[in-house]
Parts: sequence; C-alpha cells; structure tokens
Amino acid sequence: MAMSTLTLRKLSRACAPLLAALCCLSATARADEAHVVRGAQVHLSDVVSDLPAGVPDLEIGAAPPPGSTRTFAKSEIQGAADKSGVSLRSVKLPSAVRVTSAAKRWSTEDLASAALPTLQQTLPVGVTVKRARALAKAVTSPSANVTAVRVPRLPRRAGEHLTTAIIELSNDGQIVARVPFQLSLDIGSAAALPAVTKGSRVQLMIESGPARITATAVALSDGELGDTLQFRVATTHKILFGKVEDATLARVVQ
Repeated sequence: MAMSTLTLRKLSRACAPLLAALCCLSATARADEAHVVRGAQVHLSDVVSDLPAGVPDLEIGAAPPPGSTRTFAKSEIQGAADKSGVSLRSVKLPSAVRVTSAAKRWSTEDLASAALPTLQQTLPVGVTVKRARALAKAVTSPSANVTAVRVPRLPRRAGEHLTTAIIELSNDGQIVARVPFQLSLDIGSAAALPAVTKGSRVQLMIESGPARITATAVALSDGELGDTLQFRVATTHKILFGKVEDATLARVVQ
C-alpha cells in the first residue's frame, strides 16, 4: 500500500534530527583524526599523512600542553602555508585534525635522579651533595630533559648548607618546566675559600679594540667569580677595576 503524503511528511520530520546527528558525527570523526606530536611545534607532516617530497615540512602552530589536545582547522593549516609562501595545491588537507601532545609524567624521584648529574657538574670543587629532593612533580613532552640546575651562590663557610635550587626542563630549545630542588650540601674547607683572595696575584686583561694586553696585578680584596674588584698593577702600582673571570684572570672594566 502506498504511503500517504501526510505519512511521508511525518517520517521526514522524524528522520531529520537523526540525519543531522549523523552529519555531526561525520564532521567530528574527521576532526578527531588523532595525531600525536612530541615537540613544542606542530609541523605539516604531523597533520598530513602522506606529505609529498617537494613540500617543505613547515611549522603550522604551537603544540598543545603535554597530555592535552588542539584541533587545527583546514583554514589554519592553509594560512600557515600562505604566510610561509608554500603552495599546498598538491596536498590533500583534512577539513580539521586533532593533535594530541604526548606526555611524560615525572615523579619527584625521577626528577631528582635526572637532575643529579647536572647538579654535580654545576657545583664548585669541594662541594658535595648529601641529600637532594625535588619538591614538585612535572608533566612534559617525552623528549624533554634536564638542561640546567640553577644553584644560588653558596656561602664561603665549611660545613652543611641547606638551599633550594631550580631544575630546568627543556624541549626543542625551550624551557618547559621549572621545579624547586631542595638540597643539603657539604661545603669542604677548600670550597670555603673565595675564588680570589686579598693579596693574590692574577693576570689582569686590558682590551682596546682588537688589541689585548695582560699584566700581573694584586687583588685588593676577596671576591667571587663575576665580582668586580680593585687590582693594583704590579709594575705601575696603578689601581684598576677588574671583573673576576676565574681564580687567575680578571678583565678590566671601565
């Protein structure tokens, strides 16, 4: 039996929401093509499965924070290419693509273990680590690593010293996390001495354009690396200011 016009209209109205939902699901599926990135930037190869050999792998935007996602619309990808002067005519671009940043979760034990070798290289000779504890966890890209441990200036006093350093984690040349690092250090007698002591002799470097002249000079006070001290030139007795470069060298400053 043929359906009446009224019945068809009712059926059409009943199916309309279902058809709309199916369209939305289709669009979502296209946007949910998951691509995992590990760097700080998303490249064209991260969102295009088969990038032609002649098309440069340009950066299209910043990656989301580790463990989170970001959706790039086709217009964003095209806009990044236009800005770089790159033609994407030979590239089949998705209408949208979802990018997820891979994540590494650092426990406090992981951080302390990873930072210890860098810390030991940072400390002056004669200073040893008794205890070290990271005070927070961190979440980064899996390719991030410890690039520096920033230790405050240590006192010139032998014995145990408590301080808090900062662990720096970097990825693609960018610092992505800073974590406080509680330290108990043992400062030996040798490390308790200043880098330059009053009365010690150093080479004082005087620079004038490309020319360099060095002269033996006597420090008129104790000082640390980076300090600006007064020095008396041994031959002329002239007093000059010099920045301490190391225990035997200072550079004249105006």
